[in-house]
Amino acid sequence: MSPSAHVQDRPRATPARRYLSRIRYVPIPGEWERELHPGWPESTFRAPDLVPEGHIYYVRKGDYVRRGATALVERLPSGHIAKTPLPNPYDAEKEQRVRRNMEHEYDVYRFIGSCPFIPKLIDWDDESKSLVLEDYANGDLETYLRKHGNASVDTRRKWAVQAAQALESLHVMGVIHQDVTPRNFLLDDNLDLRICDFAGSSFPGHTASTGAPGSRYQMRLWNRGYTPTRADDIFSLGSVLYFIMCGEEPCSDLDEDEVARRFENSDFPESDQLGCGTVIQDCWLGRFAAAEEAVQALVHAREINGS
Repeated sequence: MSPSAHVQDRPRATPARRYLSRIRYVPIPGEWERELHPGWPESTFRAPDLVPEGHIYYVRKGDYVRRGATALVERLPSGHIAKTPLPNPYDAEKEQRVRRNMEHEYDVYRFIGSCPFIPKLIDWDDESKSLVLEDYANGDLETYLRKHGNASVDTRRKWAVQAAQALESLHVMGVIHQDVTPRNFLLDDNLDLRICDFAGSSFPGHTASTGAPGSRYQMRLWNRGYTPTRADDIFSLGSVLYFIMCGEEPCSDLDEDEVARRFENSDFPESDQLGCGTVIQDCWLGRFAAAEEAVQALVHAREINGS
């Protein structure tokens, strides 16, 4: 692995004999920060001898970007992005499951190989199960669009086509993403989309059943053991397109249970006022047999609207 992504000692935590309702992750400066802060005392680079219950100390690989439910994302000194599974010595079974999921995501990246619609894989560390990926400075689509609600209609139409093209590129190779949501699309310097986060994705010979995109991105709730299909991804695409075009999720004013009830009864929000409203409805109603058909319909709608 590259020096910028060097794996540090494993985080320290006090063993617990009972369930902890809250865990706090506490960063320790990494070796790369010594040159930046030569005056910092040696104790700054070590976890305390007495670790409070519920605290987990980890060594920073780079600047903090975000922390999800299962992984920490940091920007390395090299400019690349490191995605590291969250340690949890309080729940060894969960920790191992998260590490396996990260290794599965690496396998998906290797299977896909070079593709214009996914982030470039830079490196992998088998010991820490850390991925190093090409950075996308504009972050994820959900966060970007919430901050830049004035994105032009032309840009939104471009994103709609690219989101469908990204999904098509996966399906052609036999990859089912299984978590198609705005947060799992990244934007590069040119505001072009890439699809990411394959920890719960399936590919030929390797199924995955972790997680789900949420009721606003599912035609129905998935029972334990359910194996998602291309149709599930295409349905989710409809909700992503809805978010792209109007800046909010479908039925954003309703709770999750009510959304699940409505979607299971094919009661979807209106989208006629949106530039690709018919395509959105066709995704939700299962009228596309393949993502390629959604791409073609979006391109056609874009041409009709003169952009």
